[in-house]
Amino acid sequence: MAHDIRALKRYNTATLAGNRQVSWYNYATNDTASEVVAAGYFNDARNTVKVGDCVDAIVDIDGTIDRISFRFTAVPSTGNVTVAYDGDAAGS
Repeated sequence: MAHDIRALKRYNTATLAGNRQVSWYNYATNDTASEVVAAGYFNDARNTVKVGDCVDAIVDIDGTIDRISFRFTAVPSTGNVTVAYDGDAAGS
């Protein structure tokens, strides 16, 4: 399932030397953690997110709710947007 762009909310941006910006987002979805971190899940957000941006997410709201954190590792103009966990889902 594809993500819901309206559920991805930026809450902070830091501007570093050289005008490099890093942003933090919240995200909530009924999709599972494995769906959310799958390559291509955030393809529709490629014009919004950048490599290094971080997300704190609540997943599987209609099932076994979990909280995960991840960051964007690749945001190409074509191909799949990819992410990497910043911590294990459910402490596993």
